[in-house]
Amino acid sequence: MSVGRPFMGVRSRELERSILALLLMGFTASLGSSIVAVVLQPYLKHLGLTPQDVGALQFAMSLATALALVPSAYLADTYSRKKVAVASLAFSAPGLLIVVFGGERQLLYLGFILVGVGNALTAVSLNPLLADVTPAEKLDAVSSISQVLGLTGASIGLALSWLPQLMASSTGSLLYAYRVFMLTGGAVSLASLLLLLIVREERRGLGGKSFQLAFSRETMLLSGLGAVIAFGAGASVWIINYYFMLKFGVEAGELGTRMLAETLLMIPATSAAPLVSARLGTLNAVLVLQSASIPLLLSTALAPDFVSAAALYTARSLLMNASNPLFWAFSMRLVGEEERSRYTMLNTLAWQVAGGAGSAVGGWLMAMNVDSPIYFTAAVYVVYLLLLYYLFRGTTRHL
Repeated sequence: MSVGRPFMGVRSRELERSILALLLMGFTASLGSSIVAVVLQPYLKHLGLTPQDVGALQFAMSLATALALVPSAYLADTYSRKKVAVASLAFSAPGLLIVVFGGERQLLYLGFILVGVGNALTAVSLNPLLADVTPAEKLDAVSSISQVLGLTGASIGLALSWLPQLMASSTGSLLYAYRVFMLTGGAVSLASLLLLLIVREERRGLGGKSFQLAFSRETMLLSGLGAVIAFGAGASVWIINYYFMLKFGVEAGELGTRMLAETLLMIPATSAAPLVSARLGTLNAVLVLQSASIPLLLSTALAPDFVSAAALYTARSLLMNASNPLFWAFSMRLVGEEERSRYTMLNTLAWQVAGGAGSAVGGWLMAMNVDSPIYFTAAVYVVYLLLLYYLFRGTTRHL
């Protein structure tokens, strides 16, 4: 009788250590990624790329991710999610170096494609791995903690966003400063994957389970919805920094300050999301938060200056993104453990293809009218929310 208790205690500590390692990895990766994110589109603009060019690069990366998802999910489901995530370094590291030092348009495409393949490897492995080591009753809490830590790491990176402009004042080259900044952020983000060495992966059938491309109804519906919202997001949200630069003439410092404010405000917003979920139910909380974000998005296009546009867009992002961990927990409950990598693969495939196509459309629209991508995104979001309510309105309030 007493033999089981020490065993359970050891297993519990191993699970806690794995969860903590994954949470710390998310914090560190977000810190590095935010450094890259804040300067990437300014860097591309200073290279002389147009909105259509930026949209095309985004689409190339998304397409590479989409094509790599099936083999990545096969490896994650059949062998090891942890090893698949570590293997992403073989693609993301050289891809980052090519983007930073390449400069030529053809080399940029190659770099974006390699990063896209690396993204596929992590996309089908990291979130399912966190779900695997987390007890089902703690998914809401752990997913919210994960996002809060990610936001904290991102805020640190974004707080450094004025450094490139300060560096350029002494070096005389803003482009060089952006390159140094991206290289530093990328190195921090990629190094975070070393924390996976601490994670203990223990799943049934590892190494012997056959991989199937069969999908449940829930997986198909959730992934289809992902394609709809990604198409809308790709058109403006994915290239919003280029939008602000083109319309208001700002640089990475101003963009990073806005993103930092958003990130800091997201910490209490995300922390409060489980309280909304507990009162309304997870699905209803997602619907309410995301619906309230649409008028704010539309108001962004009508704002007369960067400060007011940034404030409105930030408020929109708070509502939209606070729902993300709730929707993740909702989908993880609907999809069985044995299908989580396949669901993540299909959902990411939908997001990458549709979002990349949306970015291409958004770049084309922006070249004609700078505000039109915002209106397009808002219209697509309305369609998405109507479909989400219609398809899942019969689920229980506790899902």
